Amino acid sequence: MRQRIFLSILALLLVGPYLAAQPSSQVFQEIDKFIEQARQDWHVPGVAVGIVKGDKVAYSKGFGQRDVEAGKPVTENTLFAIGSSTKAMAALSVLQLADDGLVELDKPVLDYLPDFRMHDDYVTQHLAVRDLLCHRSGLPRHDAVWYGSSDSREELFHKLKYLEPNRGFREVFQYQNLMYMTAGYLVGQVTRSSWEEQVQERIFTPLEMKRANFSVEAIQKDPDHAKPYIKEKEEVRRLDFRNIDAIGPAGSVNASVREMCNWLIVQLNGGKYGDTEVVSASRLADSHQSVIPVTGPMSGFLAFDNNGGPITYGLGWFISTHKGRPAIQHGGNIDGFSAMVGFLPKDSIGVVVLTNLNGNMLPGIIRNYVFDKMLGEEARDWNSEMLAMISKMEEQQEEQEDVKRVKGTQPSHNLEAYTGKFTHPAYGAITITPEGDSLHLSYHMVEVSLGHYHYDVFAGKNDLTGEVKVAFHTNMDGEVSRLSTMLEPTLDAINFERKAEEKAFTEEELSAFTGEYLIMGVQKLAVSEKDGELQITVPGQPTYTLEYYKGLEFKLKGLNGYSALFRKGDSGKVTGLVMIQPNGQFKGEKVK
Repeated sequence: MRQRIFLSILALLLVGPYLAAQPSSQVFQEIDKFIEQARQDWHVPGVAVGIVKGDKVAYSKGFGQRDVEAGKPVTENTLFAIGSSTKAMAALSVLQLADDGLVELDKPVLDYLPDFRMHDDYVTQHLAVRDLLCHRSGLPRHDAVWYGSSDSREELFHKLKYLEPNRGFREVFQYQNLMYMTAGYLVGQVTRSSWEEQVQERIFTPLEMKRANFSVEAIQKDPDHAKPYIKEKEEVRRLDFRNIDAIGPAGSVNASVREMCNWLIVQLNGGKYGDTEVVSASRLADSHQSVIPVTGPMSGFLAFDNNGGPITYGLGWFISTHKGRPAIQHGGNIDGFSAMVGFLPKDSIGVVVLTNLNGNMLPGIIRNYVFDKMLGEEARDWNSEMLAMISKMEEQQEEQEDVKRVKGTQPSHNLEAYTGKFTHPAYGAITITPEGDSLHLSYHMVEVSLGHYHYDVFAGKNDLTGEVKVAFHTNMDGEVSRLSTMLEPTLDAINFERKAEEKAFTEEELSAFTGEYLIMGVQKLAVSEKDGELQITVPGQPTYTLEYYKGLEFKLKGLNGYSALFRKGDSGKVTGLVMIQPNGQFKGEKVK
């Protein structure tokens, strides 16, 4: 899902007697003080932090408020959305099937999901299960396909074939939520159940994660859950919960910090929780091994935590170093919640940070500070450094001037001409409606008011998606036939074709169009009705179905550029038609 993951800095091997000892109470008091101050600095309503040392929970505590309006405090048992930290659980559920012999990581997905299709046939044939888990499919994020959509997991799965790649298969790391959704779908299909059922039975239950769940519907039924918030300038306001069940394996898990500590214990102890083996040590090690280097924009932000060191991705985990020590982590951000789960495998130290503020940097900051303190080292001033960095970025954004806008232009059509429904086979439908002297865009659950920007481009802003620009395009007939908008930043604008108007005709209304028409005084054609649809027949040619388009115009199904525009006389009855074709327009009178 859309993420700001600041790759954490993780520590190395417990080698000396000092590191093996449990930290003093003073260390935890200093951690308390740091967390509360940093929470206030970042205007985060509520924070929960858990620390694991070896196979024991060393610290588990809540700060601030889970519900600002009601003044309810965060506890160690407060449920938060963990966002993309879910991905490690999705990867582990696949690894459990590998333990069972039901899945081989390097076999094609097609072997397990015969309906699997990608945009490129070679990728369809060769993309392996492992590829789903390490972000090397060649696809960019394409998050607008699922974010706010009402599509089911299966429906999203069948839309993959319409999504264009922007890089070669296995060429580079590109964070990709839909591939993780596919991994979860595969788990459900192979086990003839669902990904959620498998995780509940094989991860949550053995780890005593009794209140962890998979949906915004479930979290809101729990009496101790955090509300989601967003910060705009200095104001923090409540967000609505947004259902992401369909994309669940990529980021839908909700859990308390106390439960997530049990998840960390498994990571630090070879796949075991107490005497229970949740996954084999060898499979767990697979998930912690580097598969592909992390490059591009994401690596720039993550490098802050890593002092510019190399960053890679395993199976559900980012892998780097913290002051020279191996470090493994994954952050998460989804609709009013930000999280971080990280550990230093050779130091046997783990940290989980859960917050209820959208896209904030606090989880990574706390994780870094805790690592420093648990290692007995002098703590770097992570909080001040990140505050300064973000403040500078925000100042630069506010100072930016829009140099691309062309002033003094006008739309080429009246506003009504831009309205209608526009569709894409994967991205779904965008609906444009009039809104005073402007336009309104509805897409999935996103609503944006669009003002005129320049020429046939309109623009507006949304809290979660930022600026939205829409360009309208005119066809050869002078009609607005499609729109384009930047829904995937690494590709050209996505094109949405105008969908024909929806209109239900009665049998009596259809019969008004039926009869024979004499075209140009020479050629006869017949319009008839069958099974609630109009059909048109020209002698010596196939019969074509007429699909309603708009007004009195019907398109010939299967023939681009061909339509029949009926005409009515003063009496309101159909008196003729015009056959519109690429090679001309041909008038005809109704003769029968």
